[in-house]
Amino acid sequence: MARRKKPHKSGGKTSVVSLVVIAMVAIVAVIKTGRADDIIGSMGDATASALAETVTRPLADVAGASRAMSGGGSAAVSGVTASELERVAMPHNTRSEIVQHTGYVVSHNSKWKIPNWVAYELTRREVAGTNPRNDEFCPDPDVRGHKAQLEDYRGSGYDRGHMAPAADMKWSKKVMRESFYLSNMCPQNPSLNRGDWNDLEEKVRKWAKRDSAIIVVCGPIIPKRPKTIGHGKVAVPTAFFKVVLSPYGGQTSAIGFIMPNEKCNAPLKTYARTIDEVEAATGFDFFAALPDDVEQSVEAGYSLDYWNL
Repeated sequence: MARRKKPHKSGGKTSVVSLVVIAMVAIVAVIKTGRADDIIGSMGDATASALAETVTRPLADVAGASRAMSGGGSAAVSGVTASELERVAMPHNTRSEIVQHTGYVVSHNSKWKIPNWVAYELTRREVAGTNPRNDEFCPDPDVRGHKAQLEDYRGSGYDRGHMAPAADMKWSKKVMRESFYLSNMCPQNPSLNRGDWNDLEEKVRKWAKRDSAIIVVCGPIIPKRPKTIGHGKVAVPTAFFKVVLSPYGGQTSAIGFIMPNEKCNAPLKTYARTIDEVEAATGFDFFAALPDDVEQSVEAGYSLDYWNL
């Protein structure tokens, strides 16, 4: 859904540029010495805090940021950052608490006790991560509003279904741990969670390897009066959506999916939708940071051949 964007304010530009310069110097030092902690520790507290995640995150992420700042990658998205592409516009009456974790950002709904959506960039290097799955599910300590508890899922018959999958978060122990926060979960049919939804997650990782980096946004589709589980009345989705944008491949492309929250066993192309169709089903506006003409084009259709479906 293309919208006319308001011009961004330029306040703080000098400090951002300075931070980028310092970051580049730090990254070079890390590459030469491999001692990120020592280098960060020698800086002031504020600078060290701002740079800690930058210089310890896989270098492919820094390369992705450099692509956006320098105008590399697809000419259609020149100057647009991954964080801008992860933003989702929602109806004004949607309850939303935005929580930024290291590997993903979540819009948490305190009424439903599940996310409205979860968004993240997935890079080729991140897919190659080796940190093991930890399975330590827990409530999100950073969510201030009402939230799901472990007891809500016990005996419900539903899996704690990841939105940002653990297998996408193997590039750091911290992001792996954060991927098991319940703010990243929804009650999901076990057959779907371990079947077609998992197949789609595996496909997403293949696309990230092929295109160097992709943007993923996913979440539940909730009826007006949803079924709930547990004492906390956690909402049970009737379906799930996932939208994927490839901004750095040979062409800017996008595709969406909608899967019912039930036992499913069908080819992935069965669930494929245009971004416009997913927007109509959710009421959300995805990828609004794209130039309007590009957004209109990529959201109106998709190529099964390009996505290998």
